[in-house]
Order: sequence, then structure tokens, then C-alpha cells
Amino acid sequence: MTEQEFNKIMEHIVSSLKKAGYDPYEQLTGYITTNELHYITRTGNARELIGGLDKLRVKLYVLRMER
Repeated sequence: MTEQEFNKIMEHIVSSLKKAGYDPYEQLTGYITTNELHYITRTGNARELIGGLDKLRVKLYVLRMER
């Protein structure tokens, strides 16, 4: 998966979390630290999408996020 494809998926996940009323930074941090998919909403198929991504790449993405 290219960096561009990865970023597009993460942007969709962040958008889905916002749409569901969650703070994307908080939810993604919870997911990374606990490995629990329940931190990610099912809205917009975000939970299924993030399950297919490399956790290290997700962690690096979160570290670059602006709060």
C-alpha cells in the first residue's frame, strides 16, 4: 500500500470518527495503546478499514496529527 493510499484511508477513518462525535486523536490513541477495535466506530466502515492497516503506520500517523 502506498503512503498516499494509507493517508486516504486514515483521513476517511478520522472523518468517520468526527462524524460519529468522537475525538479522532483520543480514539486512535486508545486503539493503539490497547489494541481494541472498539475505540474505532463502525461508521463509514472505519473499524474494518483500520483492522487492515499496519499498527506502526497508524501510530506514526497519530503522532503527526494536530490536536
